[in-house]
Amino acid sequence: MSVRRTLAAAVATALTASAVALSAGPASAAVVVDPDDTTGVTLTTADLIGVGSDTTQHAMKLFADAWNASGQAPVKMGTFAATSGGEINLPSGAITRPKNSGEGRAKLYGAGNNTDVDFARSSGAISPDEANQGLQMFPFALDTLVMAVSNSTASHAPASLTLDQVLGIYKGTYTNWSQLGGTSGAIIPMIPNDGSGTRSFFLDQLKTANGGVAVTPIGTWVTVQEHDPAPIMGEANAIAPFSKGRASLTNGQVRVEQGWSKDRAMYTVVRGADLANPLIQGAFGEDGALCSTAVRPVLAAAGFEQLATPDHGGVCGSATQTATTNFATNKQVVTTTKLTATSPAGKTAKLVAAVSGSTAPAGTFDFYEGATKVKASVPLVSSSATATLTGVSAGAHTYRAVFVPASGFDPSEATATVTVKALTPASISESFPAKVKLKKAKSVTVKGVVTVKGATGKVTVKKGKKTLKSASLKSGKASVKLPKLKKGTYKLTIAYAGDATHAAGTKSFTVKVVK
Repeated sequence: MSVRRTLAAAVATALTASAVALSAGPASAAVVVDPDDTTGVTLTTADLIGVGSDTTQHAMKLFADAWNASGQAPVKMGTFAATSGGEINLPSGAITRPKNSGEGRAKLYGAGNNTDVDFARSSGAISPDEANQGLQMFPFALDTLVMAVSNSTASHAPASLTLDQVLGIYKGTYTNWSQLGGTSGAIIPMIPNDGSGTRSFFLDQLKTANGGVAVTPIGTWVTVQEHDPAPIMGEANAIAPFSKGRASLTNGQVRVEQGWSKDRAMYTVVRGADLANPLIQGAFGEDGALCSTAVRPVLAAAGFEQLATPDHGGVCGSATQTATTNFATNKQVVTTTKLTATSPAGKTAKLVAAVSGSTAPAGTFDFYEGATKVKASVPLVSSSATATLTGVSAGAHTYRAVFVPASGFDPSEATATVTVKALTPASISESFPAKVKLKKAKSVTVKGVVTVKGATGKVTVKKGKKTLKSASLKSGKASVKLPKLKKGTYKLTIAYAGDATHAAGTKSFTVKVVK
């Protein structure tokens, strides 16, 4: 998997800036490495570093790994999980690991601002205060909030719960699973810790269901790390709000309740001052890597659907300060282009671009040499487009085929180099008589055949600069009848202008007219 090709152009200006590369600060004894921490790279202040939400920590770990392995990214990317506790090692030194969306966002402004941190993972929208601080969100994935119970230990919960039933559990109306059609057991309602985006989102749903009145914690609530299966899996009476994407990564340790669920967007949060930064846009913007179809399988592997970009009716990569309700997902078909370039004849290049996808792509091809478009809007025939270029100088040429897709398909491109042949030298011969006798007339007609082997076009017989006769070649031959010539010696030239495969050429000959 590669980072989107446009990334290289998007961040080219950033490469001209002089950045001081610092090695990682001295490791603290409290530093803990989580499986979803970026490893194997030494991060510097020039790199992109993120912290925050547990919900998207695995997705962003996979994305950062793909970014770092792509060979197209100008800087490295690092992301540190919300789980495992302890400290994380940033370029300027170790800090306490941020354990949720709110603590991640807090590293981007105010008293907690840490300039090593460039983005925060967030499973919820920023607060009004954070918006006033200039924070901006890039939506990129669709998740669904569900209720989770134990699957390792048989849960006492019923198979399905409505929103009103969930509300009743967290208000204390229902205290035993037998009240809801389950097996008898005292319900243990669990809730993510303060600052969790999942907690905030879940409480907002309860507030809406409660007629706009906030639901406040009661004594039976148990505060846990969001999306940690450990407190749930061994407790038959436990229930907690849980990311459906994260639940898919628990190896069956938790069971998703049927019935109520709620879609929500996942965000990457940045400082407002960084919104126009080519690195930030190249990573998280509408045309950035995180919103590219090439990254869709990476997000799917973490349990999420990728949001569609604005070009396709969605909001992926479109900066906002309010929660999005547009959950259109990316349905684009990934395409792959292959380009074959040959030189079937002199000064001729033949380009054949083939495009493929999971369904037959629709669109056209543009062909380029460098920045120059040499053929535009070439239609597809059986998933291929062919462009034949003539008049090309002999030697090496590198061409690029760019697939311009119809709706529903992603663009792709490929390059190929070909050595263009030189034109075939013209092989000219003639059958004019070297000597012609005059009889009674004062002048004589001279006939001959001009041959240019394998060529097409015209030949011209000249005396000096004066044209005596022109004729068209047929099958490489032309019959030529010269104007009547008087006694004398005529030094004549056959001029051939050339065609698509043969070079121009000349041949001199002499005709002597005698008595």
